[in-house]
Amino acid sequence: MTSDAVAPLFFLAAGLLVLAGAVKLARPHATAQALLDAGLPGSRAAARGVGVVEIVAGVWAFVAPDAGGALVLGAVYLGFAAFLGYVLRAHPDAGSCGCAGATAVPPSRLHLALDVVAGLVGLWYAMIVGPAFGAWVASLGWATVPIVAGVALAGWLAVIVVTETPAAFRAWQAPAHDHEHEPHGHDHAVADRELAASGIVTGHPSLWPGTKPEVA
Repeated sequence: MTSDAVAPLFFLAAGLLVLAGAVKLARPHATAQALLDAGLPGSRAAARGVGVVEIVAGVWAFVAPDAGGALVLGAVYLGFAAFLGYVLRAHPDAGSCGCAGATAVPPSRLHLALDVVAGLVGLWYAMIVGPAFGAWVASLGWATVPIVAGVALAGWLAVIVVTETPAAFRAWQAPAHDHEHEPHGHDHAVADRELAASGIVTGHPSLWPGTKPEVA
C-alpha cells in the first residue's frame, strides 16, 4: 500500500490526536476521573499531561513523520487501545474513557478497534516513510481541496461515532417479550381458573355485557 493511500488515514489520526489533546487541556476533569476509575493515578495535572503528549505526538506526525513522528503516533494509539482493553475487561461499566473532555464516552469495542487501526496506520506510515503533511498536500495539486475536505469530514464523523454510538447502545434495551413465548393454551387455562375462582364459569351470562341470566 502506497503513501498516497495511507496518508489520508494517517493525517486524520494525527488531527484527531491533536484535537483530543486540546480538549484534555481545556477540560481535564473527565480524563482524571477515568484514570482514577481504572485504578491509575488520576489528577487534573495527569490528565493535562496526557493531553500534552497527544498534542506533541500529533504535531510531530504532521511535521516530521519520517523522523519518528509516525512511530510515536502509532505507539500512542496502541497505548490507548491497551488502556481501553484493560478498562473493558476490568471495569466494563465505566461511565467514560475520558477521551473527549466533559463529554462522557463509555469505553467500547468500537473505540478499541479504531485505536488499533490508527496505531497500525501510524506504524505502516513509518515503514513506508511517508511524506510530511505539507509535502503531501503539495503533491495533491488540484485535488487538494476535495481530499482535505473529505479528511475533515471523516474526522467529524469519527468523533460522532466514538462519542455517540456507545452511549446509544447502552441506552437501548430490548423490550421484554417473555410472555409472547408462552403457549396460548396455557394463557387460556390460567384465565379459566381465575374466572372460576371468581364464581364465573365459561359461558356465564355475566361475561356478556347487557344480558341478564335466565331465571329457571
